[in-house]
Amino acid sequence: MKKLLICCLFGNTANSLAKKMQKIADAEGHKLMVSAVGLDNFASVQPAFDGFLIAPHIQYKLDEIRATVGEQRPIAVIESLPYASLDGDNVLRFALATLPDMAS
Repeated sequence: MKKLLICCLFGNTANSLAKKMQKIADAEGHKLMVSAVGLDNFASVQPAFDGFLIAPHIQYKLDEIRATVGEQRPIAVIESLPYASLDGDNVLRFALATLPDMAS
């Protein structure tokens, strides 16, 4: 099972989005665990995850996040509209297309 972590500033919006994405992933039979975290706790939990989605409002932290994660695991920034509207289906499709390791 692959583990995907969504990071936003405090974790609240990312957590709501992760729950929606998990429900869809489970229904479609994807072997994927979707979790969420706030930026302050990202560094401590990131070793347990295979890929990362970053909320659009903290994309300015992308270089810092990439330095923490390293080059071996994929990172992508979620588009603003699907993130803000908590469109779990759209963001899941984005994750599976953009982070190919998550689809296996």
